[in-house]
Amino acid sequence: MTPHARLVPKICTTSDRRTIRWWECELVDDAGARRIRDKAFFSVSEARSWASSHGYPVNEDATSEAAG
Repeated sequence: MTPHARLVPKICTTSDRRTIRWWECELVDDAGARRIRDKAFFSVSEARSWASSHGYPVNEDATSEAAG
């Protein structure tokens, strides 16, 4: 399996009704998948750049499915 990353959109509504949106990276390789929860990315390009710099190109199909 080719290592790749999936971008996962996250949304949280605060107690004062503000909505916060961010992306998390899920890194997938032969060992399985692991979500990197200690990194929050506020744009897709920022998340894609981080994943690529760690050797995990972004799986565009999984990203578009998650965003839809």
